[in-house]
Amino acid sequence: MKPHIKEKLQSLSSNTNNIQLINGRLKEFPVELRKCEKMRTLDLFGNSIQKIPDWVYSLKRLEHLSLRNNSIKEVPTIVFTLENIKYLNLADNQIQDINSSNFTNLMNIEKVDIGYNDIKLIPFGRIDYPKCKTLAIQGNKLEEFPSAISQVNTLEKLVISENEISSIEDDAFLGLENLEELDLSFNRLTYLPSSLGKLTKLKKLNLSGNNIRSLPKEFENLVSLESLGLDGNPLERVPLEISAQGVSGIINYHLSLGDNVQLFEAKLLIVGQGNVGKTFLMNRLIHDSIPETQTTEGIDIKTWKIQTNSSPDFRVNIWDFGGQEIYHSTHQFFLTKRSLYLLVWEARTDQHLISFDYWLNVIRLLSNNSPIIIALNKIDERIANIDEKSLKAKFKNIVGFYQVSAKNGQNIAQLTSKISTEINTLPLIGDKLPKVWLEIRTELESLESNYIPAERYLAICNQHGLSNKRALFLSQYFHDLGVFLHFQDDTLLRNLVFLKPEWATNAVYRILDSKDVINREGEFDSDMLDIILNEFERDKRPYIVNLMKKFELCFEVSRDTYLIPELLSPETLEFDWNYSNNLRFEYHYDFMPAGIMARFIVRTRNLVHDRTFWKNGVIIQRENTRALVTTDQYSRKLYIWIHGPNSSFLLEIIRKELDEIHISLNYPDVPEKIPCICQECANSTKPHLFNYLFVKRVGQDNTFRTIPCEVSATGVTVHKLLGLYRIESSESDNNPIYSLDKILEDLIEVSSRILERKFQKKIEDLVNDDIVDLLRTKGHNIADQTRSGASGSGKGAGEIDIMIRKNNGIPVTIIECFRLESCGPKNMVVAEHLKKLLTRYDTHELKRKFVIVFGEAERFDNLWINYSDYIKSINSNDTYGDKYPLSGFSVRDDLNSFSNMKVGVSRHENNGEIIEVVHLVLNMK
Repeated sequence: MKPHIKEKLQSLSSNTNNIQLINGRLKEFPVELRKCEKMRTLDLFGNSIQKIPDWVYSLKRLEHLSLRNNSIKEVPTIVFTLENIKYLNLADNQIQDINSSNFTNLMNIEKVDIGYNDIKLIPFGRIDYPKCKTLAIQGNKLEEFPSAISQVNTLEKLVISENEISSIEDDAFLGLENLEELDLSFNRLTYLPSSLGKLTKLKKLNLSGNNIRSLPKEFENLVSLESLGLDGNPLERVPLEISAQGVSGIINYHLSLGDNVQLFEAKLLIVGQGNVGKTFLMNRLIHDSIPETQTTEGIDIKTWKIQTNSSPDFRVNIWDFGGQEIYHSTHQFFLTKRSLYLLVWEARTDQHLISFDYWLNVIRLLSNNSPIIIALNKIDERIANIDEKSLKAKFKNIVGFYQVSAKNGQNIAQLTSKISTEINTLPLIGDKLPKVWLEIRTELESLESNYIPAERYLAICNQHGLSNKRALFLSQYFHDLGVFLHFQDDTLLRNLVFLKPEWATNAVYRILDSKDVINREGEFDSDMLDIILNEFERDKRPYIVNLMKKFELCFEVSRDTYLIPELLSPETLEFDWNYSNNLRFEYHYDFMPAGIMARFIVRTRNLVHDRTFWKNGVIIQRENTRALVTTDQYSRKLYIWIHGPNSSFLLEIIRKELDEIHISLNYPDVPEKIPCICQECANSTKPHLFNYLFVKRVGQDNTFRTIPCEVSATGVTVHKLLGLYRIESSESDNNPIYSLDKILEDLIEVSSRILERKFQKKIEDLVNDDIVDLLRTKGHNIADQTRSGASGSGKGAGEIDIMIRKNNGIPVTIIECFRLESCGPKNMVVAEHLKKLLTRYDTHELKRKFVIVFGEAERFDNLWINYSDYIKSINSNDTYGDKYPLSGFSVRDDLNSFSNMKVGVSRHENNGEIIEVVHLVLNMK
């Protein structure tokens, strides 16, 4: 026994509640514990105790007992007389046998850990633990799955990994409907029971390290699954694009595989400045000819069949990108991983440094260092030298330099050979895909249409035996692969499948290239679209505009009028700004991708102050605080100046938007800088700039109280410097943005904006998107979860549930939106939505939730009266049910003075608690 343990035992009294005697070299259960009859927690981890004495039964109040990592060989029966035990840990001992009596009496047990023993069998019978939530039996020698576990229907977590289980009965999981986490890894399983599909609450499933060759079809029912471990099983590897879809995509792939074929296919992306001969070179590679070509406007996509070591018929999808600068901001949507890049430079120009710097950096970022072949074209006209060694030292993904002539074919054979070699080494070449997938793809590619309705796509998949659910997984795979485009997360674009991606993207580029749009500094309307897109069907033009909005290329500035920020004048607008006493922040880029400021303007459009924006800057305002945000492409910096009482909060909003842009560009770690506040720097136009993350780390670690300024050589108080920013990695619980009253205030303002724009919305569902956008611009962390079912009129989706969360993910409230044309006593729509809001969506029992109703009635005053009466009598509505009965409803005319907006608050009882629902009814007619 260690001396300090002996001292601790001598100091014990009958009133001691918690005792920890870990790693104390105890060989016997200390007799001194006998007098501690009020003890609730006892931890004897890491000793050499072999037996537990009979007198332990007197410790009636004991709730937590850990005997982990001792020398116990038999389960101490006496322990099972302690009826108040909630947590029992007997892991890492030498237990070999378990008796059925071990699983009775502990009526309050919640967690049991008997892992890492020598248990070979858990007897048949019933585990009578009515409150048990966690059971860990990992690291034993079980050969059979213990059927007794199936009786513990309260179980939420079951860990039975690292055993020798080779099979599981089909009905083994029928009684475990509350299971959320199941670990069966590192056993000897060859197949899985169908009853696994009954675990609809399961969030984590680990099957790694087994011999499983296929998944049962019932896996489709695991609708809550968030994590699935399959490593170390003889299953087919999952294509990268499928893995990116998450657990449901992976399951769909395995369930669809069946009769399969290997896919030998990859993308070759030809990039470079304009007029360097990219299209000539593409034609020379494919056809060994150079037919008359025009400058590529947007993207040209061709198929090229070549021979590689893997396949004599390797399919190369060539994407030829237009080189005009206006296209650069869209590259982020098409430059992908698992692709080979051909960077073309013209030998007769000397501007290669600018070209290389842009293209090599953007490929490095957006494609995660995919391999690049550099082709020096037009050597028949002039040969220019290039510093290959320096470029390869900086960009290690360059795999070769080739001097070629697309015009006379010089060195084209060598370039083709290199392409064949490199494209064959891309990750996961030879993926196995369900044969039916390729059959569907072949049928779609044979169609002459540029696009088809989503309904027709689903019908084609149905004819090939795919359900709608599996068909949507497939369209997502095709989308990610770049074969077709299907934007499933957009309410309008989801209705079309673009069979020819270049048709859609080139329509966008047609607008970007329009001289009229350029002359109007990026502004266009439907009349202009009639001229610009005269070759495109009129009813498809809203899809083109939505695609631009999806790419964050434009936004609606007024009814039917849109603006492309990238086409704004580069000249700074005239504005008044007092630069003194500003909160300042800077981003310093090693490489600044195109379009960052344009995308930022689109994302913060609802905060823009008095239309003060230009190509490289914008002024935004939230309440009485303004921010000036500018970029300088030459210095590769983004500057932020903010003044007003809520400067730090507005900065958080700005940083959040920029962070999301950076993440989408695979550039999450852009250095952030903050100015020094020493006396010399405070009034300087060029203060010393600290690395913000370093200063924050110093402040959090409390390593130093001050940090030296390199200008004045004086110390600056770190916490005072950080206090100006008040930016933390996780928000504090009392942040005012999370106040339910603040959310109500913001929702009333957001609803007023919706009323201002109601006549602009030709597509009803776009109102829902506006709510999400407006809430985000006000700083709320929005989880836009679903848009499903039918609206009140049956005309469209028209409904959405929005969850507002703290930055750490904790829910704050839920907002339910739907359309309503009438509200008579027999109406079921309102009751159904209210029931969903209270009983289905909210697993946290949030104190206040919100309903926004888009009123479509001819007489809004009658609708509001009928709606109020309906809510007041909701308890008698059979559709609503008897859970969460209404205890009161009040009209809140004091919250706004708008005739077209009414607010009411209903109160509902739940186990003695009161839940509030705030109803905002808007006149959208």
